[in-house]
Amino acid sequence: PGADLSRTVGWFTSLYPVAVDPGAHDTDPGTALKTVKEQLRAVPDKGIGYGLLRHLNPGTAPELAGRPEPQIGFNYLGRFEAAGTAAERAEDWAAPPEATETLGSGGHEQRPLTHALGLSAVAQDRPDGVHLVAIWSWPGALFTEQEIGDLADLWFRELTALAQCAERPEAGGLTPSDVDLLQLSQDEIDEFESDLS
Repeated sequence: PGADLSRTVGWFTSLYPVAVDPGAHDTDPGTALKTVKEQLRAVPDKGIGYGLLRHLNPGTAPELAGRPEPQIGFNYLGRFEAAGTAAERAEDWAAPPEATETLGSGGHEQRPLTHALGLSAVAQDRPDGVHLVAIWSWPGALFTEQEIGDLADLWFRELTALAQCAERPEAGGLTPSDVDLLQLSQDEIDEFESDLS
């Protein structure tokens, strides 16, 4: 409150490490989504205090500095209306061609990457519906374009499974963080929902 942001360009975001565990590989996508949702909602204040604890707090900075850096960086940029032709939209979110040989997808070869694998995603509102655009970046010395392509295919297959799960009539439901005034487990919530349906 009271900060003068009149000369600020862009938006504020928080950068923090998080580990999520969706459960076993054969877990139902809806169950996995609820599990990850609860893990992310458990991060205090959506991670906004991590930078202060990591860099400015003398009591916590040394401990956090001693932990390994995350190997994967993920950034969801939000949902925007896409204007212009499909080619113009793609160019807005693509790396320059000269970057792909050294870094796979994104960045100058002399600029160090902060993660072994980076993924930025944006949802674009287009005339034919919402499209998810993913921009992958990686050091060419660590991964081949084929390996990243295979990973991207797997990622989109999993997202498609989640979307198909969400379209089912019984999809959705509450999780413990949705009813934080009560102390209920996911099993108890599922039992209540089952009794009421």
